Amino acid sequence: MPKVSYDHRAVTIDGRRVLLLSGAIHYPRSTPDMWRLLMERSKEAGLNAIETYVFWNFHERRRGVYDFSDRLDIRRYLQTAHELGLYVILRIGPYICAEINYGGFPVWLRDVPGIQLRTDNEVFLREKEKWVRLFCDYVRPYFAPNGGPIILAQIENEYGNVAWMYGEAGERYLRRVAEMAESLQVGVPWVMCKGSAPGTIETLNAFYAHPLLDDYFAKYPDKPALWTEHWPGWYDLWGYPHNRRTPEDVAYAAARFFAGGGTGMNYYMWHGGTNFDREACYLQTTSYDYDAPLDEYGLPTTKMYHLARLHRILQEYAPVLVESERATPEVLPEGVTAYTYSRDGRTLVFLCNDDEAKAVRVSYEGRRYNLPPKSVTLIAAGTLLMNTAQVEPRYIVEPRMVIADPNLSPFQWWVEPSPSETYTPLHPPVLSDKPVEQLQFTHDETDYCWYVAKLMVLPDQAGAGVLELQAVADVVHVFVDGQFVGTTQPPLIEDRDLDDPESFTQRFQTNLTAGEHTLAILCCALGVIKGDWMLGKHNMVDERKGFWGTLIWRGEPLQVPWRITAGLQGEHGRVYAEGSALVKWESSLEVARGKPLCWWKTEFERPKTDAPLALDLSGMTKGIAWLNGRCIGRYWMAPGTGKPSPWLAPAVYQEGEGQPTQRYYHLPKEWLRDRNLLVLFEEVGGDPTQVRLCYRV
Repeated sequence: MPKVSYDHRAVTIDGRRVLLLSGAIHYPRSTPDMWRLLMERSKEAGLNAIETYVFWNFHERRRGVYDFSDRLDIRRYLQTAHELGLYVILRIGPYICAEINYGGFPVWLRDVPGIQLRTDNEVFLREKEKWVRLFCDYVRPYFAPNGGPIILAQIENEYGNVAWMYGEAGERYLRRVAEMAESLQVGVPWVMCKGSAPGTIETLNAFYAHPLLDDYFAKYPDKPALWTEHWPGWYDLWGYPHNRRTPEDVAYAAARFFAGGGTGMNYYMWHGGTNFDREACYLQTTSYDYDAPLDEYGLPTTKMYHLARLHRILQEYAPVLVESERATPEVLPEGVTAYTYSRDGRTLVFLCNDDEAKAVRVSYEGRRYNLPPKSVTLIAAGTLLMNTAQVEPRYIVEPRMVIADPNLSPFQWWVEPSPSETYTPLHPPVLSDKPVEQLQFTHDETDYCWYVAKLMVLPDQAGAGVLELQAVADVVHVFVDGQFVGTTQPPLIEDRDLDDPESFTQRFQTNLTAGEHTLAILCCALGVIKGDWMLGKHNMVDERKGFWGTLIWRGEPLQVPWRITAGLQGEHGRVYAEGSALVKWESSLEVARGKPLCWWKTEFERPKTDAPLALDLSGMTKGIAWLNGRCIGRYWMAPGTGKPSPWLAPAVYQEGEGQPTQRYYHLPKEWLRDRNLLVLFEEVGGDPTQVRLCYRV
């Protein structure tokens, strides 16, 4: 059986050095019937490995109840890779970040007494080890020493992002985690990225890894340079423009890394896929397209074809690269850097122009080469093989959405009852003399939680004013006496601070007459955070949703009792599935158009095409969508007006400013029937007559 190890240059399999070209394809972010085609296209594009995180939060949504079915059938995923001859890099975590709910942790962890996550905490380490041991035993046949495809495994993830918070306790935690990993005896090297412990390989995460290589090899002279996350794009946030990265820049970064001595690279993401259900972390869109080489629907892009050209060259010259020592850079008079790798009479040269603005014409070994700005030219035996800044016209793909036939049948509607009416909640209502954070009641089984109070407005308090909610998250819809008053306006901030009151304060302009009023606040979670830094200097267990602070009217705090109700009656009755038959649906569209808290349903025939299917939700505002009882995900037509983080600017540009961050929503073919039920829960008020089925072509 294969023996996997490493030396100072590369990962070795049975003593042979291997150049790794890998791409991330997360099994839950696509469907099982997509996996083979995704992997086949990856292999055709020159990859020899795929990578995935392991999603503890999905496999054990409820404590002690494990699920490895459907999108979580990781054995099928691994077997498919094995059948196609692809290696697998398995990033077990179980903290994974990944823009996934709670960074990959089950939300029930926060309810375990005495727990602190990702530090030297016995309660957490016990829960973590229990899961990791169970999972490793479950997939043990798929580790390379047992004949399987898994050649590397990761334990923990990007600990450098939070190490400053935990100091010595964090260092002890990493050591204990590494010792635990070693005791699992999986037979392949363990890796950690952006922070490591003895016995593991520290790997790199970056848009550009080549500037990190000198320091890396100085620190780890006996280990290969592995780039776990080469970001070919970036994730999207509700209320912000779509993030893009050019194919030329991605190819430049990849070639530059191998020129500088790297021997293993993984694109994060190669296929981003979809955050189905309520699986995205706070503020992440349902689409996890990531501007990846294989788009959300699994279709090839210009980026994939351009990178495939580079991969073919790297694979052809892999023995030259891995069997040579790291090349010594040669600085040419024009400021270009040349890296030369030679072995057994074969040579591969990288001419690197790192200037972002200036094209250069250079002479090298008797030939002249034009080097565009920020590019790498690959040369073998005097022949120009490729320049990373030049995309061949035949590889340019221009994807578009086409309206599908058949059309949707006319929508019908049913209004979600307010909690003051006859109401069957997900959980019994809680009466409290002050607001209480909602995860204690919802346990993240729903986004929704009602907070209802009776307000007595005195004559001197009446009139126009500002209703202020201090300590509230994430999106809030406010109703007074059953009338919609206002909703949270995007964009929201990705990283907030629990110690900064303004981070969690929202204000609504309204008018209250003297007398008694019923205030109803529907708090809507947008996913649980993915890391400590999203709460300031707080552990992830301190995550909060709903309303837990102070109600202020016209500058005066109001002390009132609250009735807190988790979930919606429509959720409890599953009106998006079999419960649809128990609801009296109305057909008069004009009456309900623009109504808040409205359930909409329609049907359509199975489309007669193999093209990927999407839902254009133009006309709607915010809510959740279901196809045949399966949750497609959250939707929000929030315009992309937010400003991106400045640190993205060197690699990423924005597209579609002012347009909805996400307009189209993936409808997996596996979820279709001959006759299909589509249900939308619209929170704010929309016009479903504008909703369309589309094909991705």
